[in-house]
Amino acid sequence: MTEDRTAATAAAPAIRIRGLCKAFGNNRVLHGLDLDIGRGESLAVIGTSGTGKSVLVKNVIGLIRPDSGSIEIDGVETVGLTGSARDRVLATFGVLFQGAALFDSMTVWENVAFGLVHNRGMPRREAREAAIAKLAQVGLGRAQADRYPADLSGGMQKRVGLARAIAAEPQILFFDEPTTGLGPIMGEIINDLIVECVRGLGATALTITHDMASARKIADRIAMIHGGRIIWAGSAGEIEESGNATVDQFIHGRTEGPIRTTVHAA
Repeated sequence: MTEDRTAATAAAPAIRIRGLCKAFGNNRVLHGLDLDIGRGESLAVIGTSGTGKSVLVKNVIGLIRPDSGSIEIDGVETVGLTGSARDRVLATFGVLFQGAALFDSMTVWENVAFGLVHNRGMPRREAREAAIAKLAQVGLGRAQADRYPADLSGGMQKRVGLARAIAAEPQILFFDEPTTGLGPIMGEIINDLIVECVRGLGATALTITHDMASARKIADRIAMIHGGRIIWAGSAGEIEESGNATVDQFIHGRTEGPIRTTVHAA
């Protein structure tokens, strides 16, 4: 990013999180987490399984409610927001869920156009053409529009999920483990498509992933979550020299270090 863009995003973050806490019973997942995401910035949050990456995103998009803390979207406090005010915030979001989360009973184009039809009231004929245009952006042709998700490969389902995420041309995009379950070639294709879509929309993007190749490809900046907090954040190019032992262990996949794993014998 240029110096002007960096200054602008730092001064007025698109997403500002302070003191975010969330527990499930005795399991404290998020513990006073702070994070800023600048306008037009692509940020990847990395971390081991079970560290709260998905919980973080679900709090931000309103699928679950935090126990305490603040989540501001474009300066608007969203914790506890309800009704039309909440709907206005949600209308600025596009989400690619980990498993694509497509509706099995709907065709591909109906999945892509779901928000256009049900949230914006777009006529079905117009919505179909809009969906086909978005499918083309992710490399899927008109012939795929009337197929069902079960007829598609995992990689194609991810593409459909991405087309749905960008269908309404959102201001903020969320990607939940976008390459999980994909082979290296298809994973790289999805990464490239995400970069193209984010840049094309000029959107702010938050990606959560344990895949360092994906994080480096997608993100301007990377943050690591551990122990319910962000323990390091910096540009994608700085992560190799983070000076943080936990970050270093994670990005190099080492068994020895601050991150402790337990292997149980069969």
